[in-house]
Amino acid sequence: MTHKTPLRQRIREAGGLYQWFNASLIRVAGPAAVGPYDDVAPEPSGPAPCPICHAPMDSHTIDRSGPKPLLHCP
Repeated sequence: MTHKTPLRQRIREAGGLYQWFNASLIRVAGPAAVGPYDDVAPEPSGPAPCPICHAPMDSHTIDRSGPKPLLHCP
């Protein structure tokens, strides 16, 4: 029969409860999957669309003469 060290001692040796839990979790779940390293970012598809009518923002007029700016859709 092998002698297993107490949990309290294993936690202390790992550097605290958080470090012990993190090391135990990585052993079970594996390392974190971060970022798409092989994927290429999509190219921009043109001018930004209007959130209201979905037409290009270049064809809109913005009236900033009042207290609140007004967006006029075509």
